[in-house]
Amino acid sequence: MPWNLQTGATGQERTTKGMNMARVRLIVFDLDETLVHATEVALPCAHSFRIGPYFVYVRPFASDLIRFCASHFDMAVWSSSSERYVEIVIAELFGNSYPVAFSWAVSKCVQKVDPKSNGYVYIKDLRKALKHGYAADEIIMIDDSPEKLQRQPMRHLCLTEFTGDPCDTELLGVIERVKAMAEM
Repeated sequence: MPWNLQTGATGQERTTKGMNMARVRLIVFDLDETLVHATEVALPCAHSFRIGPYFVYVRPFASDLIRFCASHFDMAVWSSSSERYVEIVIAELFGNSYPVAFSWAVSKCVQKVDPKSNGYVYIKDLRKALKHGYAADEIIMIDDSPEKLQRQPMRHLCLTEFTGDPCDTELLGVIERVKAMAEM
């Protein structure tokens, strides 16, 4: 079960049970519906930037989260989007101020048939980060899709999907949790 930021249907307290945070060295960010939302149809609020036909909306507090993580952890990006899209979003969010250890796109995902949807799920196997000098237990992946982290669910900080709401506060909780990791 991933470390979910959401309170359960029964109102249970959010927890870090089962997650070894003492050795976290690398935070890996997903992009779509985690840090940004991209859509071909403009939303009623102002977009942050555009990529081709897409209006891209940066999740509120994303810059605060990135700034904090940059001062305490190594950072990386792993998205199931195209390489060019990933490059552009990284340039917009991280720029030159916050370098990433690596940035991976769909080509680094493991494609697996999803019997529920009869489509595909793109799995992010954190063992691929070993060649960059990180052990799997030193990595936390911040992503909205638990099915993509099915091989290391205890290394997954699961967020609700961001759909462009300018009042979204999900990342405030993430900032508190990564602050706790930094203090360990």
